[in-house]
Amino acid sequence: MRKYDIALFDLDGTLSESAPGILECVRMIFSEMKRPLPPEEEIRKFIGPPMYDSLKRVGFNEEDAKVGVEIYKRNFVKTGIYKNKVYDGMFQVLDELKSAGVRLGVASTKYQVFTDRIIKMLELDKYFDVVGGSNALTGNAETNEKPRSNKIEVMNYVISGLKDSGTEKVVMVGDTKYDADGAAQTGCGFIGCLFGYGTKEEMEEYYTTGTPLFAKNPSDIASMILC
Repeated sequence: MRKYDIALFDLDGTLSESAPGILECVRMIFSEMKRPLPPEEEIRKFIGPPMYDSLKRVGFNEEDAKVGVEIYKRNFVKTGIYKNKVYDGMFQVLDELKSAGVRLGVASTKYQVFTDRIIKMLELDKYFDVVGGSNALTGNAETNEKPRSNKIEVMNYVISGLKDSGTEKVVMVGDTKYDADGAAQTGCGFIGCLFGYGTKEEMEEYYTTGTPLFAKNPSDIASMILC
């Protein structure tokens, strides 16, 4: 009997190697707004959380953060989105899980329009029953959807879309503290991807409801879900 019936996957640093395109577009924000570029270790922290939150974290006020987000979106659509590739071995993992009857979803805090486009561009769309991202771009009034910008809100949206009645057999697969915290807050299992952009120490710290599993390579993931 498999351990989990539903598996949610983060996008950046879990399904796809996306750092080059994201970081290039982040640097463009500082260049176009004529602001000093933070140290590289700070720039790399932009991978994972919403862009607005990251800009506020490095000192942008609300108005400038909104401008920065627009600059990022414009450049990401033009160039950054294409500097994205699926991790080696991930297609095989998804094939195995799908064949075993595991229901699959994507839970990313990347804007929904970008998440949808990347999943389709990378030919991952055939695997996932629900693809969830932030709906901040479309506005909740237009879509009549509950707001979702953080990992917990996105995860709840995806779980609901998969028509699960509880989270006792759901696992979140991700690579950062945000994924670990989302799993803890929603009562899901957690598999941390050490090949991604976060650290093992942070994921262990933020997954407060149990003992996380860690995948050194994508090939480790399927056995952790199916065992």
